[in-house]
Amino acid sequence: MSIEAQEHCRKLDVVTVKGSSIPMPIYTYDTFQKQVFPQLRTPKFSSLNLDEVLDKQAEEYDVSHWIQDQDLIQLRRLSTSEFRKTYRQGLEHYLNGKWEDARENLLKADTMMIGSDTGGDGPSRALLNYMQSRNWKCSEDWNGYRSLTKK
Repeated sequence: MSIEAQEHCRKLDVVTVKGSSIPMPIYTYDTFQKQVFPQLRTPKFSSLNLDEVLDKQAEEYDVSHWIQDQDLIQLRRLSTSEFRKTYRQGLEHYLNGKWEDARENLLKADTMMIGSDTGGDGPSRALLNYMQSRNWKCSEDWNGYRSLTKK
């Protein structure tokens, strides 16, 4: 994945998966799901079918699409710089074992998304639920990641 694409992904957590002891970060690409895009069609007077048009666009991919493509911009419109900063601070506190600070930032990030008609921020809520299940107390042996026990 290009650096430009990576810059638009959000780190969710650091975990070990069942059967592995190697911590790995997990990421998402934030998109606003409740929107309608026009139906894809071939351009007028084109001799190409839709698959061929899409293949041609993929061949012409350039990293500038991440900041110029109106569909990509529209998809991530709720992921504002303020939201990303607030979430990133919450995640950093969580990973560093400062769960009270993490709680404050993640609650704020979740509230920002509630106000945008999305019902809240799933990743913030997942971390909040995890910390709550531990009574908001980071364990003494916390190493900045958690183990996932189910596949």
